[in-house]
Amino acid sequence: MWLSQRKKSYHKFHNIIFLSNNGTTQIDHLIISIYGMFIVETKNRKGWIFGSEKQPSWTQSIYGRKYSFQNPLRQTFRQKKILSDFLNLAESNIHTVIYFVGDCKFKTPLPDNVIKSGVGRYIKRFRN
Repeated sequence: MWLSQRKKSYHKFHNIIFLSNNGTTQIDHLIISIYGMFIVETKNRKGWIFGSEKQPSWTQSIYGRKYSFQNPLRQTFRQKKILSDFLNLAESNIHTVIYFVGDCKFKTPLPDNVIKSGVGRYIKRFRN
């Protein structure tokens, strides 16, 4: 599993729910380390994935059918804000990762924090 070699340096929490001014937010995985906090949003999708940073929703195309889903970058943006407020912590100390599991292929350019493998490797890049 991710980050298994450094158990003492990274602490993992799963399925956390925070209250906010306008409801709740659920964080799939929260990794806490001396290098920052990492929100990992997991998406289980197959097929082709289309989207961009600015679009409110992305598209999954599988077997000729298209399905819309919320832009996970926007979702983690909100999670990051709520976590920052809850902990009274600068947002710069919180990083987000969108991790797609399943047999999918990104058909549009996406930011570096949207990945299909290597969650631990991505998080370990942060060394300050």
